[in-house]
Amino acid sequence: MSQKTILFVCPDNAVLGPMAEACMNAAGKGRVRAFSAGRMPADRLHPGVDRLLRREGFQTDVLAPKSWDIFALPHAPAVDMVIALSEEVDGDHQPCWTGAPRHCLWEVADAASAALPVDEQFRRIRLAVQRFLANPQSA
Repeated sequence: MSQKTILFVCPDNAVLGPMAEACMNAAGKGRVRAFSAGRMPADRLHPGVDRLLRREGFQTDVLAPKSWDIFALPHAPAVDMVIALSEEVDGDHQPCWTGAPRHCLWEVADAASAALPVDEQFRRIRLAVQRFLANPQSA
């Protein structure tokens, strides 16, 4: 399998996106290159996300909220798949990405999930990443 590039999109790229990016890059072991971005990026990672990822052994200095607009620029990495982590940013709300990436929505977030502890949100993301890597065509 050649390396696939995945872009995780979420509203503020401070919680779900960075967790998904970190998990996918670690678990993908070179088969997948993941990025994350948001429609309206926060100023910094959510402090709970930073603490949790560090505790789990992930480097967080490479993670920072960023606008998804940079991935629509001509020099941006070609994206094979765009995975929305919230219905709020699924479908028509996204920019026109270069190329023809596959699109899907992971059911890891809903209106109530923002109130969930960061640990539970991370558990959902980690499970979704494991399912994807076990069967990438099912996404």
